[in-house]
Amino acid sequence: MQQLKHWLPAALAVGSCLAWAPAHADPEAAEDRTAGSLLRLFTDSGKVSVRSLMGDYALPLPRELSLSVHWNNEQVTIPAIAATPGTQEAVDAITTASRPISGNAFQDFAKVRNEFTGQLSRGATAVDYYRSSERDYLGQQLGARYARDVRGDQLNLSFGTSVGWDAIDPLADDDTQTSAQTKATVHCNTVATQILSPTTVLRYGIEYNVVNGLQHNPYRNVFAGGSIVPERHPDHRERRDTFVKLNHYFAQRSSLKLGYRYYNDDWGIDSHELDSKLSQYVTQGLFARYEYRYYTQTAADFHRDEYVSVNGIDGYRTGDYRMGDLSSHLFGFALDMDFTRLAADSPVLQRMGAWFSYERYFNSNNYSANILETGLSFRF
Repeated sequence: MQQLKHWLPAALAVGSCLAWAPAHADPEAAEDRTAGSLLRLFTDSGKVSVRSLMGDYALPLPRELSLSVHWNNEQVTIPAIAATPGTQEAVDAITTASRPISGNAFQDFAKVRNEFTGQLSRGATAVDYYRSSERDYLGQQLGARYARDVRGDQLNLSFGTSVGWDAIDPLADDDTQTSAQTKATVHCNTVATQILSPTTVLRYGIEYNVVNGLQHNPYRNVFAGGSIVPERHPDHRERRDTFVKLNHYFAQRSSLKLGYRYYNDDWGIDSHELDSKLSQYVTQGLFARYEYRYYTQTAADFHRDEYVSVNGIDGYRTGDYRMGDLSSHLFGFALDMDFTRLAADSPVLQRMGAWFSYERYFNSNNYSANILETGLSFRF
């Protein structure tokens, strides 16, 4: 699961599950009940595909409480090795495979992940629970958030924290030498949202994470010192980032979002990210969004194109290109439809919304991906 988390997910919701409305909910707050469904499809240059079934549901509860639920059923398919068995190309592909290969290297490998998130909020306070399960990975997390308005409600300060604990039990594999392991993550953040003018909002914040435990791919091997040895990353990692985002609304019924994020960690990686989104109403109830994102990073201290010794660098070795120097681009386009205005005469459609988006990603390591997303929302 660890490597799959870096892939862009893919998803579609099950509408019948979303249509349930609890009998005890306050009728006065019926418009606050919402349901959403999402289809997201992902394919990359390595012919890896991801398909998800995703849904969201939110409803009000007594005593000013609010409950939101998110679930996702995701399937990742990694294609079989295309090289002829016994050739050097096949040996190389099997050696660096990021999945179990025992007897199945020449067959497609499919992996299913089920994810659930529940959040209970009241006013400025919220608590949440997250759970993600796969055949070889179970991730859980508890989180909390508190927000407060100051300076005459012109500035909102938000403080968040979470604790995660994962259990990793690699599947049987001829080359896997990793036994059952654990990973723990502690996260905290502070975010400020400031109203600069009636049309401009500024947001900035910092995040800090400490991760302990297994952090490499238990199925991936590395060529080092003329031998094939298991990948190994440090068991401890401190991750830090700071960001700033500016949102501005123009008189022409368009808006611009600009953002910058700086990240670094104690593995030696420093990164910069610039992103921009331009949204423009096409007509009442229909707007388009254009997106561009640029990312660049330095390599981890222990990353090498070739390792002279089987010990790598201080005992660490990686076959993950994301640990090396990297730059990437993402272009996107989306359409968002609100049938409240587009179909005002229909009692059903006027409670619905839909959207479609396409993104194209590519980086300096000859990796590219296509992400297609379509979704549906419903207001009760």
